[in-house]
Amino acid sequence: MQKPILLLLLAAVVLFPCAGFATPASGVSTDAKALLAFKAKADPGNRLAFPPVARNSSSTGHCSWPGVECSSSGRVVRFVLEGAGLTGSIAAGTLDRLDQLRILSLKGNSLAGPIPDLSPLINLKALFLGGNRLGGPFPASILSFHRLRTLDLSSNHLAGPVPPELADLDRLNALRLERNRFNGPIPTFNQSSLKNFNVSYNNFSGAIPATAALSSFDATAFAGNPGLCGEAIGKECGSHFLFFHGGGGSNGTRVAPSPASAIAGSRGGILLPGSAASSPSQRIHKRAIVVIGFLAGSLLVIGVLGAFLVMQKRRRMKQGEILSPVKHNANGSTDVAEPNLDTYNEEIESGNNELIAAAALAMSEEKVKKLAKSGCLVFCAGEAQVYTLEQLMKSSAEMLGRGTLGTTYKAVLENRLVVTVKRLDAGKLAATGKESFERHMEVVGRLRHPNLVPLRAYFQAKEERLLVYDYQPNGSLHSLIHDEFGS
Repeated sequence: MQKPILLLLLAAVVLFPCAGFATPASGVSTDAKALLAFKAKADPGNRLAFPPVARNSSSTGHCSWPGVECSSSGRVVRFVLEGAGLTGSIAAGTLDRLDQLRILSLKGNSLAGPIPDLSPLINLKALFLGGNRLGGPFPASILSFHRLRTLDLSSNHLAGPVPPELADLDRLNALRLERNRFNGPIPTFNQSSLKNFNVSYNNFSGAIPATAALSSFDATAFAGNPGLCGEAIGKECGSHFLFFHGGGGSNGTRVAPSPASAIAGSRGGILLPGSAASSPSQRIHKRAIVVIGFLAGSLLVIGVLGAFLVMQKRRRMKQGEILSPVKHNANGSTDVAEPNLDTYNEEIESGNNELIAAAALAMSEEKVKKLAKSGCLVFCAGEAQVYTLEQLMKSSAEMLGRGTLGTTYKAVLENRLVVTVKRLDAGKLAATGKESFERHMEVVGRLRHPNLVPLRAYFQAKEERLLVYDYQPNGSLHSLIHDEFGS
C-alpha cells in the first residue's frame, strides 16, 4: 500500500522539479520583469546595461545585471545603483514586486517625482534614496517596514510632516532626513538603537522631544530649522502670541519674552554634520566680525535717519529740495547735500554717499511707476511680494529689544519664514511726512553690503510704521559683546 504512494511522489518530483519556484510561461522571472519595468522609467538615457531577455533564457540571468544580487533561489535580495546617472522616475508597480528585497539603494542619482508605494517590501532592512530630486510627502509605506534599520531620504524635495508612527520602527539605527522641506514637529524618537540622526535644514518647528535618544545628538543634527526650540539646541521654548490683534495701534501688541540664546547653525556660522567644532579663537574671530557688522549697519541706519529728520526740517523752508543723501566727513560730523532728483544726471561724488546716491538715481528712473503705498506693505528694490500684510500681522512674535526709534521683534510667519520687524515709535517720527518716509525707505531698501542687514519691506499707515528685515539668528549686539568678550 505504501509503495504506490512513494511511486506517485517520486513521479511528481521528476515531472515537476521546479514547482516551488515556478516562473512565468515566458521563462522570464517575475523579478527580471520588475527590474526591466523599473529601468524603462528610471533610465531614459539607457545608461544601464540590462541585456534583453529571451523567452528561453535562464530564470536567474538577471542576477548578473548591474547592481543586482540574488539569493540561491534566484530572488533579488539586493539592488544597488548609486550614482548611476538615472534621470527618470521610480514607477509604481515595479520595485514593489521584488518582495524578497533586503537592501535598496538608488542614492546619488537625479530621480524625480514621488516615491511610490513600496509596502510589499516587508523584508527591507535598508533604504537609501538620498541625493535625488524626489518630491511629494513622506512615503507612508515606509511605516510598514518593521525590519528597517537604515533610512536615508536626505537631499531631496520631500515636504510636509513626518508621521509620528516613524518613531515606532524600533530597529531603526540610522535616520537621515536633512535638506528637504519637511515641516511640523519632530516625532518622539527614543529607539535605543538610533545612532545616526540628522533632520537639519528643513522647516521643522516646535519643541525637540527631550528623549534619551535625541539628547545624544548635538545641535548640528537640528540646524537650519528656525522654528525649533529645546535643550538640544540651547534655545528655550516660550509662549508665542499674535504679533497684532486686529489693528494697527500700539495697544494691540502682545509678545513673548525673547530667549537668551540664538539657534546655532543657521546662515551665519554653519557647522555641518560631521565637522569639528570651532576652536575658541575661531569663535571669537567670528563674533568680532559680527560685532563690526552690527556697528557698521547701526551707524549707517542712524546716519540715514538723522539726515531724514534734518531734511524734513529743511523741506519746510525750501519746497524744491527732494532728497538729502548723507555724507560722512573725516571728523565724524554729518553734512546733508541737497541734490534734486530731476537734475541728478551729473557725476556722483565718491566716498560714503555713493551707495545712497546710486539708489536715489535708480529710484528717479522708476518715478513713472506709481505704487499704491498708503496702508500697504511695500517690498523694496523691486522684490516680489513674499507675504501679505495680513500674514505679517498674524505672525507669532518675540521681542528682541527696544531702541531709540522703536521696538524690534522676531516674527515667524505661517509658512515658517522668519523676519525681523522694527516697529517705529510714532511719537519720535511724528513730524516726518508720508512721502518723505517713503522716499527714504526706498533709498535704504536699495542698499546692499555684506555687513548690512538689508531692508526688505516697509509699511506705514496713520498710526503705524514698520520696517521688515531679514532675521539674523546670531543674537543681539549686547549679547555678542557680553557673552563672549565679557566672560
